[in-house]
Amino acid sequence: MSWRRYAGGGKRDAAERPIIEALQGLGCDVYQLSGKGNPDLLVRRPSPSGLWVPLEVKSDGGTLTKNQQAIKWPVVRDKYQAIQAVFG
Repeated sequence: MSWRRYAGGGKRDAAERPIIEALQGLGCDVYQLSGKGNPDLLVRRPSPSGLWVPLEVKSDGGTLTKNQQAIKWPVVRDKYQAIQAVFG
């Protein structure tokens, strides 16, 4: 699900799909966001906590833009880092 026009010409990071599948497999709701200033994913942990966690997804070697460096969302590069960021 995307809520805004894609940044970067509509391209999604290749690392997103395995991350989404892993988090959904653990009962999370995962929403793909786009647009300048938004995280790549917004993840809602399973109830009862229902905590929302924004995630910035980067492939190996991917770098953060200046805007992304200013906002301190967790940056994840694989499903293991994403699980750690969401469930800590």
